[in-house]
Amino acid sequence: MSIQELGSIGEFISSIAVLITLVYLALQVKQTRNATVASAMQNNRIQFQNIMLANRDSLIAPIIIKADKGEALTEEEEYRLSHHINLQWNLLFSEYGQLKIGYTEGWTPSDKLALTRIFHRYDGRAAVWWQKTGKLIYPETFVRHVEEHKPNP
Repeated sequence: MSIQELGSIGEFISSIAVLITLVYLALQVKQTRNATVASAMQNNRIQFQNIMLANRDSLIAPIIIKADKGEALTEEEEYRLSHHINLQWNLLFSEYGQLKIGYTEGWTPSDKLALTRIFHRYDGRAAVWWQKTGKLIYPETFVRHVEEHKPNP
């Protein structure tokens, strides 16, 4: 066998090795993406669970009930409720971001229904928080998304 033939066989073997490596890397990328999606979904569920637990917390639950009824809140209650509202906006922003980079599909509550709920909760305080604070601290893309999908007053 000549050097040229051995070289041809070597090129053939190396091209197959490259192909196998590319297939392996494609599988690794897919597995990594799936793990990232699962992690993102789990983190969102944990955030949601924390909000639900906070809703039942003995300190915030009565405040939420008062706010939803339109009753006056003390300064401390307003402060606690403001932090609770901030948590809810953070969850929506997190899910919006994951939706935009393709980690979540249509299950994300950053849709019109979730925005309608948050804008109508707490006697309008979540909407006021959005106008005074949220529009200033979140990226422009999220602000545009909320403004395009928020309910009419």
